[in-house]
Amino acid sequence: MNKMKLFKKVLAVALVGAMAVSMLTACGDSSKTADVKKALKDVGVTTTKTMNKETNRAADKLQSAAAAVTADPTKAESISNEVKQMTEYSFAHPATGVGGAGKGNGGAYDLYIWTNGVKKADALGGGNYPYLYRVDPIHVSATNLSRLLAKDFVKQGVFSGSDESMKALQSVLKTAKKDSQTVENLKVGISCQKVYGYDVLLVTVPSDIELAQTPATTPVK
Repeated sequence: MNKMKLFKKVLAVALVGAMAVSMLTACGDSSKTADVKKALKDVGVTTTKTMNKETNRAADKLQSAAAAVTADPTKAESISNEVKQMTEYSFAHPATGVGGAGKGNGGAYDLYIWTNGVKKADALGGGNYPYLYRVDPIHVSATNLSRLLAKDFVKQGVFSGSDESMKALQSVLKTAKKDSQTVENLKVGISCQKVYGYDVLLVTVPSDIELAQTPATTPVK
């Protein structure tokens, strides 16, 4: 292979990587951020500047990591290890579940991502339901990191900001538990950014808070 052909090949690989990164990287906060904050405040859940900042940082880190793995899968292990340096989050710690699954054992916060694509049992009426899906250590592993913000997952998890989605979000957070008791005046962080042109909602919650990992089908009154 002559030098010109080699140069063209290297350039093509670089362009593919750059395109993957530019498509995945968020384009700042979406217009829904203020609406989400208001909806949460209406049910006694408030956001803090510190936790919002942490959530935005986590969103940026996960997006850039997923893009980097997509551009160069051979670096998946090292990129996954970089993500695990975010030790303030439970996903950066070893899992406590059976077989390496489940929540991480450590960290001040849990990170949740909004999704709409989970199928509801036929006995419950069928269709899909929205809820907040916790990011666990298994999701940021070298094998799974690129899937966490893959286009198909982002597309099915788009946060529409509709009344239905806001009510579902409210009811999940409104019924948060700590030591089996409903939490009053819950503090959270949010990040609502565009990925692939779709609004992606991430929520940071203190790690001692339990959120139901099942659908919230009853609107908040």
